[in-house]
Amino acid sequence: MLENLSHILREECQLDPAKPIVVGVSGGPDSLCTLDVLERFGYSPVVAHFNHKLRPEAEAESEIIRQLAEMRKLPFIKGEDDVAARAEIGHESLEEAARNARYRFLFASAKKVAAQAVAVGHSADDQVETVLMHLLRGAGMDGLSGMVFRALPNAWSEKIPLVRPLLGVWRAQIMEYCQEQGFDPIIDSSNQDQTFFRNRIRHELLPNLESYNPSIRKVLWRTAEVLQGDKELVNQVVDTAWQECLVSMGSNYVVIDPQRASQHPLSVQRHLIRRAIGSLRPGLRDIGFNTVEQVRKYFRDSQPTAEIDLIAGLKLISEPGRIWLADWEALLPTSEWPQILEEVSLPVPGALDLPDGWRLTVEKVTTNNNIRNQAQHNPDSYQAWIDAKDIQEPLIVRPRREGDRFQPFGMDGHSIKISDFMINEKLPRRARHGWPLVCCAEQIVWVPGYRLAQPFQVSGTTTDVLKIKLTRNE
Repeated sequence: MLENLSHILREECQLDPAKPIVVGVSGGPDSLCTLDVLERFGYSPVVAHFNHKLRPEAEAESEIIRQLAEMRKLPFIKGEDDVAARAEIGHESLEEAARNARYRFLFASAKKVAAQAVAVGHSADDQVETVLMHLLRGAGMDGLSGMVFRALPNAWSEKIPLVRPLLGVWRAQIMEYCQEQGFDPIIDSSNQDQTFFRNRIRHELLPNLESYNPSIRKVLWRTAEVLQGDKELVNQVVDTAWQECLVSMGSNYVVIDPQRASQHPLSVQRHLIRRAIGSLRPGLRDIGFNTVEQVRKYFRDSQPTAEIDLIAGLKLISEPGRIWLADWEALLPTSEWPQILEEVSLPVPGALDLPDGWRLTVEKVTTNNNIRNQAQHNPDSYQAWIDAKDIQEPLIVRPRREGDRFQPFGMDGHSIKISDFMINEKLPRRARHGWPLVCCAEQIVWVPGYRLAQPFQVSGTTTDVLKIKLTRNE
């Protein structure tokens, strides 16, 4: 078993013997073997043990691991948490909650001791089980390629790699090694509990598949290895597409250009979606086919004001030229639109500065046929010419109010709720509440970017004209 491990540690895991490595040690065969192999080849392990508080014997096992570290004269770090309570609070499965809590602890420990990596004892059998788990959940290439010897970045760190030195070693070989070294590994009783998904795969599905192909484990392991090679090539293509399609990104949102995304092959579109979701939910493994397709349909058939619940506390917002993936509670930026929070005066003539570089200006202009023609054939919805006959100065600029109505030009004097007008004009939902309305007393004169009110339209008999314009400093 040891023949290839020196190469794996050095080349695949890229470990340096002079720097510490945090090793997740449960006391089971895999983790004991990992710890011993690292020591045997001259590396500097730090023993890290996490108590999930799921079994009565867990505290006694923690003490066994502490004594093991003391006997080997290795640093020891212990963590613990009530994982069952965490799972209930976070609406996670017990497996997922335990995994997330354990890895948070391991990487926090690695940061604390300035470790070069976190090492865990995943074996070749774990790889096979992981591939099957992902297959049954409906994963794509990312899932079916399984785990890698060295993962950086990973779900828990952008700087500290997660390494799996035993990923090419079978469980039977590990057990044999433990016997040869005289180890007395802790056998976790929960590994027999078939209410856990992985355990059902291990104890039921895999033995059944072996009746069809006795070498099914090796076949699945090799399949994952082949897909990892293919994944490297695909990722190069996806990296380029990501740069083309990504509009902006924050800690709790990602914005994609759906038109550009739809121009890429179907496979690339799906990878873009998985990457976007993964950037917001790094540890999420259940990104199923239906979720990906739910997003993808907005690439090719966008509904400009759609907002839907997606997955894992994320929402999808579809706007003209934008697809947002975001936390439900995220305060998303609105700087691309003019916004106002309260009523303010706009002197005539004069100017009013709005947030994020937006500015309203109004001036009195000399009325002539050229001005009337420009007003009636205005190509720019962010400027307007207003019949000033009934204007009361100053103008008022404010956000919409409950019950506001508006008489848009072109509707023969009929009025409409401003909320319905905004929906009809496909004004993005996030922009509606603070969109600036230019008013005369209580009457809406102009909705910048969209429409002038019918009563204020310049006509052939207009004698006094105001030119009003909304601009933004770039």
